Amino acid sequence: MNQFIFVLGSNYKLSLAELDTFLKSKEFKGRIIDYSSTIAVVRFEELDTQKYYVNQLENLQYFLGGTQKIAHVFEFININSLKEAFPFRVNNFNAVRKERKNIKNLIEIALEAIFPTIEKENIFFAVSIYPNLFNDEYYKNVLVKHFLPFLNKTISKRLKKKNANKAIYFKYPQKNINSGNLNPIFPHHVIQYELLKENRAEIIFGITEEGCYIARTFTVDDPNFKRKIDEKRPFKEYKSSIPPKLSIMMLNFLNLFQNRHDKKVLDIFVGNGDIALFGLLEDFNIFGVDEDKTNIKKTIKNIQWLQKELELPPLINLNERFLRVKLSDLNSTFKENFFDGIVSKPNLGPFYTERPYYTEALELVKGTLKPLYETIFGQSYKILKKHSRMVIIAPSISLMDDPKDLRLNVQNIAANHNFQEIPLISTDRIVNKSNKELQFRKKKLYSILDTKKGQIIKRKIYVFEKRG
Repeated sequence: MNQFIFVLGSNYKLSLAELDTFLKSKEFKGRIIDYSSTIAVVRFEELDTQKYYVNQLENLQYFLGGTQKIAHVFEFININSLKEAFPFRVNNFNAVRKERKNIKNLIEIALEAIFPTIEKENIFFAVSIYPNLFNDEYYKNVLVKHFLPFLNKTISKRLKKKNANKAIYFKYPQKNINSGNLNPIFPHHVIQYELLKENRAEIIFGITEEGCYIARTFTVDDPNFKRKIDEKRPFKEYKSSIPPKLSIMMLNFLNLFQNRHDKKVLDIFVGNGDIALFGLLEDFNIFGVDEDKTNIKKTIKNIQWLQKELELPPLINLNERFLRVKLSDLNSTFKENFFDGIVSKPNLGPFYTERPYYTEALELVKGTLKPLYETIFGQSYKILKKHSRMVIIAPSISLMDDPKDLRLNVQNIAANHNFQEIPLISTDRIVNKSNKELQFRKKKLYSILDTKKGQIIKRKIYVFEKRG
């Protein structure tokens, strides 16, 4: 059966969770059979047997927020073979030579599938190594400094041996190779160098605890498109906004994959439309509310800008779908069981310049955040359809006088309003790893942290389902 590499975003756990949500659906049914901090290896049940399955995977790439690239796997190198061929220190030259020869043979087999026509072709390729962990010394000191040059030379020689007219490879900056601090080429490079053409390719060597998957990229995310929408829209609040990828992932956790244009999704605290804009692009029937009238006006103007920019058909009754509403009035504004999904990124508190003390943070949680989340769940229950989902962000606050974060107990609040927690990751679906950095600490993860280094109030993503 075919296998595919999904190159994950920087928050690999969140990317794995999003991908597995899709793989549970009828359209994309499959399993993650292996993973690292950089890639997931996927086997589909039926999708790849379809005649035009590539089109399906391009659609999947478009919908996913946390996947950078999708590549077709053609060969596999066992991890023991890889480490014998490229050890930290060479003790047995004969063993190294033998294993490198085996790897060259596997590469030759893969090249015949990667490039359907080689003879008399002008071929250009870029090698991307995705390691188990980017901070791994084996990646920095062996894979980057020795395996990468070996791959470039081997692939080029093998292509010329098969009578390619030219076999030119992408050259990474030598200073990055020397330092071991090297990123694989980004999705925009794949587009820039036209590496999806038949005689031009990105060849991925994706490494896990099990071994090295040799694959060719055939579809990539377009980060410039998302960045343009995020940065060029007329109105944006930089402090409170969330990145496009997270907006898309939150929408995907709603588990709505069929007839999206008919699925009514409410964005509570719509702000300037961070989620709403991408909800529109992801084909949802999006609604939004906010207590601030100015925010509603800005969201509507942002949506009108997007429609004009992308030449989209105008939304019907835009002023009736984005409303200034008090949180406590949601029930009286919308009909019972009206929405198929709800997303929410509430105001998580002040923008601290330094970590608060426990007592200050506790006052924020008890006095402001807990009542806020009680109202969100209380008001959402009636207007959300049975067995439909709410995806919500909650705070995790770094403290001055305690090494542990202070967190709002969202699970209890949700349970009190008849919402059930939905696991984002389950080891029943994704097999755990031996490396402690990659292990899931629990059999089921009900929340995943999304944060940047030094951030004081961190975002935790939760998924809940309305009980019947």
